[in-house]
Amino acid sequence: MGSSQSRPEITSESSTTPTTITTPSTNNKAKKQPKNETGYDKATRICRKKKKLYDACYTAQLSDKEENCEELFDAYKSCFMRVMHKDMAKRGVKISENSMIGEYKEDVADEDDNI
Repeated sequence: MGSSQSRPEITSESSTTPTTITTPSTNNKAKKQPKNETGYDKATRICRKKKKLYDACYTAQLSDKEENCEELFDAYKSCFMRVMHKDMAKRGVKISENSMIGEYKEDVADEDDNI
């Protein structure tokens, strides 16, 4: 840290001014969804837990551990494709049948027909 940068210090003067401190115990509300979030950013946010699990498994797999991460990857991929498909449909974007999302759409339609 350079000499031109300063760190906030607590002094007797600053402790008398009202401050707002957010701690985990006082902030129990879920994070609000960003207003105009669409596409990749939305899918990344919604599916981040599945990706984190897959990344941990993949890292363990690289460490010469016998890990099979295929199911975790499939769960992450399905989540991502589902969110992207819904978002594109909501915005009225034409989905090409040759794209990954188009293939996902066909797979889901086939699964629905088989049920």
